[in-house]
Amino acid sequence: MTTVVFVQTVHAADDERVWYHQVASLRKWDCRVAVVAPFATHVSDSDVILYSPQDFSRVQLMRHLSAILSQLHPDVVVCDTPMAICSAKIYSRKHKASCRVLYDVTEWYPSKKNLRGLAGLRRFFKRFVLNVFNSCMCRYSDGFIFGEIDKALPIQKRFHKKEYVFTSYYPDLQYIQMVDPSVPSQELRLFYSGNLTAEKGFPRVVEVAKRLAVKNPAQRIVLNVVSNDEFECELPENMTLNLMPFLPFRQFCEVAAQNDLFLDLRDDDEENTRCLPIKLFYYMAMGRPVIYSNLSAIRKGCPEIDKFGMLVSPDDVDAVVDRVVEYLHDGDMYLRHCAQARELSEQKYNWKAIEGDFVRFILQNEYD
Repeated sequence: MTTVVFVQTVHAADDERVWYHQVASLRKWDCRVAVVAPFATHVSDSDVILYSPQDFSRVQLMRHLSAILSQLHPDVVVCDTPMAICSAKIYSRKHKASCRVLYDVTEWYPSKKNLRGLAGLRRFFKRFVLNVFNSCMCRYSDGFIFGEIDKALPIQKRFHKKEYVFTSYYPDLQYIQMVDPSVPSQELRLFYSGNLTAEKGFPRVVEVAKRLAVKNPAQRIVLNVVSNDEFECELPENMTLNLMPFLPFRQFCEVAAQNDLFLDLRDDDEENTRCLPIKLFYYMAMGRPVIYSNLSAIRKGCPEIDKFGMLVSPDDVDAVVDRVVEYLHDGDMYLRHCAQARELSEQKYNWKAIEGDFVRFILQNEYD
């Protein structure tokens, strides 16, 4: 039996891509799978091992993670960050263990959050140090799991001889039940999920909803939001903002599927435009149109985007309002985009289409 351990330093143990897809698939092939993570949101499992990062310095944390690995004796370690890779390498060298260490590259590194609050030489120095550390850990990795093109390219250029697999953020359709769509008339249900910050574009989403309410006073505009952040503002009489905390994965899928249109108007800055939004593929599977910021990563990761959605300049709120109104006035287009979204998901953008590649990569010759 192959033992696979996921070492997470920034993602939850029940991160939807890891827990509901990668872990679930490996367990189907009789692997022993454990997830080591700093927190879990809505899952309790004997093979989930949690730790508190605040209890350790960085060096102590890596030693702690390596000690956990020494108890699990993994054949394969899947890491979500360079720090996780370093922990796995400490374990393998200390115990002379012959395990494969794989880097699951889902984060832009170093990201804006790594450099927040820094400027000038301090920012430059930290970026340099983090880049060197990341390069070293890539060199120590035995292979890579890539979720998107832009994050893969710089690593592939330097480490082109190492093995890799592309497994993007496609959902397993068993978790998503499509609700039959109807053209919004008396009520329009908009949906947003994520942080309620300016960088993520939430104030723009609210402004779009408010202007739609003013423009269509006979229609009820409902903005459903899933986030742990707080947000308050004055709203038109015919607009409602429902703020829900982060939901368990299955419940999130059920709640989101009840909406008419999905909005995401994050900044199209240097980092965001290279990052493929994971929820795009879930919204597609729910069979509803999407309106997203015009990000390069979306064009590359889903070239058929125009068949079921619209990419916009996030700063042009009036233009976004006009795009929503197009759906309201052209019911045939709205229903066509709903149908094409689900059809693309069933034909191409679903976990079953890439599951075999992932399992074969993890298990190598053991998968048949």
